[in-house]
Amino acid sequence: MYFCLLTAMTRSSAARDLLPMILDGRAKAAASLALSTLETMATRQGEAAVELSSLSADLMLAQDCAEDAEDLYRQALVAATASPRGQVRVISCRNIGMLSLYQRRFGAAANSFQRVVEDDAATLSQQVEALAGMALTHHALGRGEMATLALGDAAARLDGAGAASAPGVAGALRLFVRMVRAELSAQCAIRTNGALADHAFWQSEAAHAGARLDAGAVVSELHACLAAAVGHGLLTQRLAHLAVLVRAGAGDVRSLGSVHDYLAWLRRMHLAGPEREGRLEGALVAIATHHPELARSLIEPLGTAHDAGPQRWNFELSYCRAKLCEMTGQADECLRHYQRYALESARCLRSETQAPAPVATAKGRVTETRDAAELALPAKYRRAYRYLVSQMDRADLSVREIADHIGVSERAVQSAFRMHLGMTPVEVLRRCRVERIRDDLLSAEGCGPTVIETAARWGIRNRSTLVSSYRKHFRETPADTLARREVPAAIHA
Repeated sequence: MYFCLLTAMTRSSAARDLLPMILDGRAKAAASLALSTLETMATRQGEAAVELSSLSADLMLAQDCAEDAEDLYRQALVAATASPRGQVRVISCRNIGMLSLYQRRFGAAANSFQRVVEDDAATLSQQVEALAGMALTHHALGRGEMATLALGDAAARLDGAGAASAPGVAGALRLFVRMVRAELSAQCAIRTNGALADHAFWQSEAAHAGARLDAGAVVSELHACLAAAVGHGLLTQRLAHLAVLVRAGAGDVRSLGSVHDYLAWLRRMHLAGPEREGRLEGALVAIATHHPELARSLIEPLGTAHDAGPQRWNFELSYCRAKLCEMTGQADECLRHYQRYALESARCLRSETQAPAPVATAKGRVTETRDAAELALPAKYRRAYRYLVSQMDRADLSVREIADHIGVSERAVQSAFRMHLGMTPVEVLRRCRVERIRDDLLSAEGCGPTVIETAARWGIRNRSTLVSSYRKHFRETPADTLARREVPAAIHA
């Protein structure tokens, strides 16, 4: 995953020493050096340990070593216990977002990155990185306008910081945002090519608002980024490759043969994730330009569409196989692959573009599908989290009761939640409650006669507790939220 390499540009401590090596493409060597440095540190806690562990995990994802990455993300959380207040929470959400994005669990990724953006404890670098992660998540779901807004927000935050941020860090962050913007523009140009009109996930009006990028403008943007990235092999290789694909999609196929050279370079760098992405995007362009043999050579090493390992929603591979069968006159095989593509893309949109939906239990309470917070906890404590969510409408719910439910001590529950979520069970409970209250206030069906009656449904019966908790999480009062819902309704009436 190419984004996992770019995150090195957002580092602000010891991990920045590894940046030149990573931007040269030597991710495997950089990860080894980071791990060696961790081994020799007197204490594996504090900012340097957090950054090195998280960076090593990101680099492992780029090499398709997901299990190693998960272990390193856990090490980062342990190291963060010595960080400033709130950083455990921020780092937990950030790392869940990265892992979810790699696994193509876009709903969980968006939720995690959003929490980082809204967290007052997050640094400017963490906010900018999370906004870029949100942009990639929106892009993966065909929501180009939302991706653009997220990157615009990141750029605005950098401009707002101004002289307050260190010059070297600010420059790296600006190049980081620029690289992500160029990446998404090129990817969008590739997938909305007029020759791929039946790539319905990308061509639909709802998914892409009817916009089709100008290939010349995209290539100009890529060349401008190339000028800013001189000396960084990883960036220049990627930008040059994307420029070749966009130009080829526009009709200039003379340099399309260089795609295999780029993939060979990625293989030498042991970057399995970016190589997989490069094969798929190259195949799409080869299909759009009627080069079936090139497309076949690119996707054959990818296996079958349903063999995606820890990653799901591999429907674009099914689309490529369908188009290849169409180009070679295999009508039945084409239909089979296209049906799989249509089914998987529809499942992806249903599953990933909505928040976890409340489900009524036998007792009339609600519980929710597995979310990012639950996935961050060890298996035993996931049961505690599910119990907390299912019982949160009870004002008398206590941490002792939650602990008794899974047969551990109250202290053990407190410790697990702090280590893996950066919050106590009570803080998690308050957050879950105000999120449900906000959903109800924004819904005509869920909203009670008064704000406090709506809150009482979720176990909060004290007005001052409600207002303080609500303001902390949403930076507005419940009355402000209610007013935002009522004004559009009044205008419509």
